[in-house]
Amino acid sequence: MPAKPWIVGIDLGTTHTVVAYASGEQGAPITLLDMQQLSDDSQLSDQPLLPSALYCPLAEETFAHAAAVHGWCVGHWARRRSGEVEGRCILSTKSWLSHAAVDRRAHILPWRLAAAPEDEPDEDEVARISPVTASEIILRHVVRAWAHRFADRPLSEQQVVLTVPASFDAVARQLTVEAAARCGLTVRLLEEPQAAFYDVLSRHGDKCLEAALRADGSGAVLVCDVGGGTTDLSLMQLALGERATVIERVAVGRHLLLGGDNMDLALAHLCEQQMVAEGEPLSPRRFAQLVERCRVAKERLLADDAPARVTVSLLADGAHMLAGAKRSTLEREQVKALVLAGFFPHCSRDDRPQTQPRAALTAFGLPYERDVAITRHLAQFIAAQPADAVPTAVLFNGGVFLPRALRQRLMTTLRQWLSPQLAVLPLADPLSSVARGAVSYGVSLAHGSRRISGGCAVSYFVGLGGNPARAMCVLPKGTDEQKPQQVHDRVLELRLGEQVRFPLFRCDAQQPLGTLLLSDDEALTAMPALLATLPAQADQTTIPVTVRANLSAVGTLELACVQRCGDAERRFELSFDLRPQRRPGGSSLPPRRSQPPTLRHGKRLQAASALFAACYGKRGATDARQAKALLRELEKLFGKRSKWDAGLLRALFDSLWEVRKGRRKSVEHERMFWLLAGYCLRPGYGDVRDGERANALFGLFSQKLRFHQQRRCWQQFWIAWRRVSGGLDEAAQTTLRDVLDPMLAPAEARLKKLKAYRNEAAAEMLDLASCLERAPSKRRAELGSWVLERTWTERDQRLWLALGRIGARVPSYASAHHAVSARSVERWMDHLLREKWEQLDTAARAAVAMCRITDDRSRDVASGTRARVIKRLEQLQVAERLLLPLKQWVPLDDIDRAEMLGDALPAGLRLAGDSATA
Repeated sequence: MPAKPWIVGIDLGTTHTVVAYASGEQGAPITLLDMQQLSDDSQLSDQPLLPSALYCPLAEETFAHAAAVHGWCVGHWARRRSGEVEGRCILSTKSWLSHAAVDRRAHILPWRLAAAPEDEPDEDEVARISPVTASEIILRHVVRAWAHRFADRPLSEQQVVLTVPASFDAVARQLTVEAAARCGLTVRLLEEPQAAFYDVLSRHGDKCLEAALRADGSGAVLVCDVGGGTTDLSLMQLALGERATVIERVAVGRHLLLGGDNMDLALAHLCEQQMVAEGEPLSPRRFAQLVERCRVAKERLLADDAPARVTVSLLADGAHMLAGAKRSTLEREQVKALVLAGFFPHCSRDDRPQTQPRAALTAFGLPYERDVAITRHLAQFIAAQPADAVPTAVLFNGGVFLPRALRQRLMTTLRQWLSPQLAVLPLADPLSSVARGAVSYGVSLAHGSRRISGGCAVSYFVGLGGNPARAMCVLPKGTDEQKPQQVHDRVLELRLGEQVRFPLFRCDAQQPLGTLLLSDDEALTAMPALLATLPAQADQTTIPVTVRANLSAVGTLELACVQRCGDAERRFELSFDLRPQRRPGGSSLPPRRSQPPTLRHGKRLQAASALFAACYGKRGATDARQAKALLRELEKLFGKRSKWDAGLLRALFDSLWEVRKGRRKSVEHERMFWLLAGYCLRPGYGDVRDGERANALFGLFSQKLRFHQQRRCWQQFWIAWRRVSGGLDEAAQTTLRDVLDPMLAPAEARLKKLKAYRNEAAAEMLDLASCLERAPSKRRAELGSWVLERTWTERDQRLWLALGRIGARVPSYASAHHAVSARSVERWMDHLLREKWEQLDTAARAAVAMCRITDDRSRDVASGTRARVIKRLEQLQVAERLLLPLKQWVPLDDIDRAEMLGDALPAGLRLAGDSATA
């Protein structure tokens, strides 16, 4: 008879991973798993805390390869090596997994750390992995450590509860489950604040809740969980029942990338100022080492028995290791003041997080919160709660609250806001309480005992067609697990034979099922769209469906389209669009009703559609004069095209797309089609359906031009692709580069004969190539070297603009990991600083783009290079606005994006934070 499964809780933390287990019997003791890992002396040891750090060992570290999982070591030794070896470590994996501005399945880790110029060979290149794979490797290490301890009880056969932040969105939860499934684990998800609450209940019972109850038997507990990388806020409402206190999770805070890592960074910046004086800042490798040293110093200096001071040392590189060492001293009171004043400042209950630009405490690509004051984020969270949910008690959790001084500081502030009688629940072990609580939760599931209710943490909406565009609530906040919700009186049309998308939104407020909101309502936050693909049917192009939503048994969001077939139903599962796949041949667009024209343009849009049909339709004229006059006629309808808003532009593109086959009637038809297509779809993103539009348009690229002898056609063709480049994925952009490179390479490398594409629009082709930010960085650096070579003999303003786009520290639309290495840009600037900038109007803008501060050491150019650029620009007496990004961190705004894209952005287009800028 097989052994009864045990209950296993896994806390996959930002800083540490902890595993606890119990036999599953009521009252059975909960034990922490000692996990085998490489220790500081490079020997295997068993320890309950597994640092969530990954390190790819060097070839000569044979002992490490024996302990590696898929080539990566996990644990204490990996954490130590993160401060010793450059570009081979991955930290804060969970933060990357929740980073919605990057492709979490893309191979972006380790984040680039002072990478060598892309055109220099790397003999020991580390193969990058995705955030999902990084999470998988940590879990595989856990599986192996479990097998080492319990060879006869595979972890895959136990009941595993895996914890996630309460503020994790639906996609991050699904990816967590996916990472576990890759390891052969079937898991159930539990929110970390709830797990901490379960641990308190298992240790102390309902007795500990008495102080949180009011005279009427009600109460509310604020769970403040501040770990290494995230701050997680939840509110548990209490009600005194007949047998036990009823507990319901009623609110979850916004996902805050803010925690102990930020404190370590702040201390590292402080130490660096003492170590380097006015000299060059530490290299990314040495700064990472300093951050690790400061973490250790912080933990010592904030402990109850802290010493008066701690010396932080960095050994020098090379033979003079001791002689060139750098040292800094951190005082106990100095560290307390920095942490308390910076992260837990006293503030008013009415204060809110600050959003103005500041010198961000960032590191290696993660977009930490602009305001690091946890108290202001708390004030915002409490203000969002109804009057009957004011906290009466606080539960602290997370490693940040190990020091008593931090708990006392926060309680002083909270009691000033709420009540002097605000209670504090007993503090369990902040480092292990989440894993232990996960086991307690699993035991309660197995025996049907008390559980914390709460269900879905947010309300989910699906975008609908209509006029104006709206979104419908398909899963209200608070919906219990495995209780499907379906709005039967609102029917959608699902297109057959191709991939279709539904916009998805989340709303933090409670919303009844079926509620309709405008899709641009401020209460809605856009999420990755939902995808579905149905096989084509000969007699049908669309079918009527409703959307069914459900919170699965493991806590993830499930959605499906449901078609009624008599008394039966057909279900079509929807999946999240995490990385849009563009087929080589493109695809047709869904019906225009999913993106309707605005009310104020309705009749004029009908007239515009008639113009397109008359020009490009099957019965339309082939007279080139009609196509040539098309833009003038459209401006008669809508005014100057520079004033056309984003909604109008996209509606015009959709009308033009319907008659795209007529673009080859004449030279003017073809030229005007590409002019309008590119102009109306620029910059290729910003609207929920722009991915589909760009995908469909790219299907025309391989068809080339019919009138390929005409230079004006080629000009508009390349301009169109430059304008929509932000909507093209890496594969599409690489295809474009494959075509462009033979015509942009130095003369001796160019092909002598190009039949498919004519080299008659060289300037436009260079503009396009420089805007392809998702092309591999090595190829972008290669293009930059070609352009740089041309600047030695040519005084073309556009060469500098192109170089500025290629070497930009902050991409205008792509993820920051696509940026060319800082060392390549430094080498380019060394040449460019010898040029006569006063004769080039574009030199200043290009230099600012290549040298602006990002506060990410892996992307920032050396301060010496930046100082030379500032001096040169001051000599030219440029505007202060242009100098400011070279002196402090300034976010990239729409004006900057417009300059980098070479086009003004459409009026009214709201651009989300689509790059991984910090």
